[in-house]
Amino acid sequence: MKPLFGPRTVVEAAFLVAVPVIALEAGLGWPSIVGAGAVAYALVLAVEGAVWYRGRRGGPAVVPDPVPVVVAEPQQAVRVIHAEPEPAPDPVPVAVAAVPEPEPAPAPPSAPAPEPTAVVVPIPVAAAPRSWNIWDLERVVREHAGVDALADEERTFLLMYLRDFAGPDGTLPVDFHELVRQSFGPILPSG
Repeated sequence: MKPLFGPRTVVEAAFLVAVPVIALEAGLGWPSIVGAGAVAYALVLAVEGAVWYRGRRGGPAVVPDPVPVVVAEPQQAVRVIHAEPEPAPDPVPVAVAAVPEPEPAPAPPSAPAPEPTAVVVPIPVAAAPRSWNIWDLERVVREHAGVDALADEERTFLLMYLRDFAGPDGTLPVDFHELVRQSFGPILPSG
């Protein structure tokens, strides 16, 4: 199982934390600290993008070139040592066994399904368009709530938007007559 965090992640996290801390200790202002953090984050993203791109191309994982390490010993010449990266461990073969599909459960004997019956709700047609009161519509919706959850939700949202068009007394313009009839028709009182 692959570990959640690898050494690269730890180094990147330490880098992202260290840059703003060092900028703060250096006495930089907040804009400079934020800028330094943003540059550090961009560098981490660039490294991750390069690792992802190399892995996607099917190439080997990014292995950094040997990093020169400078070792200074007191009163001696400085010497440079090249640190070689550790080789990647060989992949461990994993045995995969086929899992048989479970047998389907026997279907219980079923009675013939009753045929759905269509319910026709007559919508009384008013002779002339009329203006509706938003408060009356809300009362009617509350009285008929629970019969059809989807219709209740649609009506509630529609009422919320219709409030923007209602006058201070709750009256909607006559232009909304047809919309109210189509949306609230089955629950509206006849007349």
